Amino acid sequence: MTTPVGGWWLVETLDEDLAPTLVAVDAQARPWAGTARLRRQVGQSRARVVLEAVRRCGIEGAPVRVSEGDLLVVAEPVFCAFGDVHGIQLWVGPLDAPVPPKRRVAAWDWEADTELAHHGPGLEELVFAREPEQVRVVRTPPDAFGRMVRFDGRLDYFAMVAQVGAGGCWQGEVDMLGDDERVRRFQMITRALPKQRRISALMHAIPEHGPAAPVADPDVTMLRAVSQNSGVGVGIIALTSALIYEWAAEPLPPLDRWAVERPTIDPRDLAALRAACSDLARQPGTSRRLTLRVRFTAGGWVTAQAELVAISTTDSRHGLLRVWSEDPASTG
Repeated sequence: MTTPVGGWWLVETLDEDLAPTLVAVDAQARPWAGTARLRRQVGQSRARVVLEAVRRCGIEGAPVRVSEGDLLVVAEPVFCAFGDVHGIQLWVGPLDAPVPPKRRVAAWDWEADTELAHHGPGLEELVFAREPEQVRVVRTPPDAFGRMVRFDGRLDYFAMVAQVGAGGCWQGEVDMLGDDERVRRFQMITRALPKQRRISALMHAIPEHGPAAPVADPDVTMLRAVSQNSGVGVGIIALTSALIYEWAAEPLPPLDRWAVERPTIDPRDLAALRAACSDLARQPGTSRRLTLRVRFTAGGWVTAQAELVAISTTDSRHGLLRVWSEDPASTG
């Protein structure tokens, strides 16, 4: 009789060019563990059966259930919005043992060139407790980061985003506020894919680690507080990547679409914004005035006045991008 692994394992398959790795056993993180751990758990000969189930599940994109002797292996795929398998939930145990309910896991991808996230099946229901009629596949970064109440790994994560062409990986815990006002904790597992210029990720619900009450990120709380009642749009921006990942105060018309849509920014203005971010990342407490010509879907060009302010915090180097339009009727 074989010994069960003790629960569901989560295997990430985020990068097809890399071998799958183990990232969780039930609610416990196992950062990027190779197949050696699995072999130690079930033995060399049975590991062959398990690894073959993982391989088939990833290739076929369908659940796999195989047995050999008294061993039962169950592999369940986790799909992304593009139909690829980003992860595999794996259970190994005795053939006559009941298979426990699997973990709650979903996937997402963020594309660097469009700055849009693509949410896989079930992700919004899982992370945001969202009603089906409110679910969308494509989201802007503020749609997600605006719901984060704790993100201790912000510095390392955004460093990876800024260098997406170099690859890399990050995982950690994040607390998310749902539409029902409840805070839920997740293990977030991410890889940068240079060829696709994409961040691919898994969100693994770990209620066993969940907070009893919302515990806010103090740095972001401070940034949100100073942005209220300012009379202009205030975006929290990562100076390393010029990515607006949250609107602490939403822009006013005619820039209000910016809160829910990533606009096209005039290439020269975008280059100036990125250069300013790079400069100010080395100069906390400084600011820069900019003019940004932006265009939203089904609209003309709008001239936005902007002020970029660098703020050094204990967690990472953030910036505030204040935006407004001096002439609300100005379009080109």
